Amino acid sequence: MKKKPNISNWFIFVSILFVFLCFYVLLSCKVIAIGYQMEEAKKRYEESNMLNKHYKAEILRLTSQSELLKNAASFEMDLANPSGWCYLDIEPENKKERNDGTAEAGTR
Repeated sequence: MKKKPNISNWFIFVSILFVFLCFYVLLSCKVIAIGYQMEEAKKRYEESNMLNKHYKAEILRLTSQSELLKNAASFEMDLANPSGWCYLDIEPENKKERNDGTAEAGTR
């Protein structure tokens, strides 16, 4: 024999279903909100990336040889290549030679 469902069982079932439905709607709204936030963040990233590329291109343009020569001429400066430039040769610490804390500069 089947038991007849009574009102209290239906009420519990409907209330649990209502709680899960509310939870589902809340999570769906959160996912949609996060999607909008990610879209805004992506838009800001793309704008920043484009601005960064623009600044890099501007730096490359301003540091080109022709631009430097033009600026030097406008400020009446002579640019000359150095005859004997030097560089610093840094030795690794685990080298077996005696290290007294000095660095030697080499020239071409």
